Amino acid sequence: MPISVPRAVIDGTFGQLRRCGDGRRECVAYWYGPLDEPGRVTDWVHPSHTSSAAGYEVDTSWVTSFFLDLRRRRETARVQVHTHPRLASHSDVDDEFALAPATGFVSLVIPNFALGPAGLDGTHVVVVQPDGTWLAVPPMEVLAIAS
Repeated sequence: MPISVPRAVIDGTFGQLRRCGDGRRECVAYWYGPLDEPGRVTDWVHPSHTSSAAGYEVDTSWVTSFFLDLRRRRETARVQVHTHPRLASHSDVDDEFALAPATGFVSLVIPNFALGPAGLDGTHVVVVQPDGTWLAVPPMEVLAIAS
């Protein structure tokens, strides 16, 4: 069953990725939702990070605070969303430095610095498998945009 993502989360994320990346740099956001509702995303966050046309690095103290806040609210990170300059793919660096490389965690890569239409067309999705590898899957098998 796909993870339900509200249209407002998609639109808000794309808007932030465009502002942050300015068509020149990669950018990242995270989608999260209630711990006891694994098929649901409720909101998104834009982390403190540095970036270039070739990658980004999230501030480690921000990550610690984010996870502590999620724990306090009984929520969890479900999807890492980031941009690439041209075609969407998941690089070795993306594999190695994912926010939460745990089974079932989803990474969504958006092409062209998210300058295209807000949605899943042209995106690349991978999911962490039980053995720690990443499996590419069609976006609509994992994510469903809810109104």
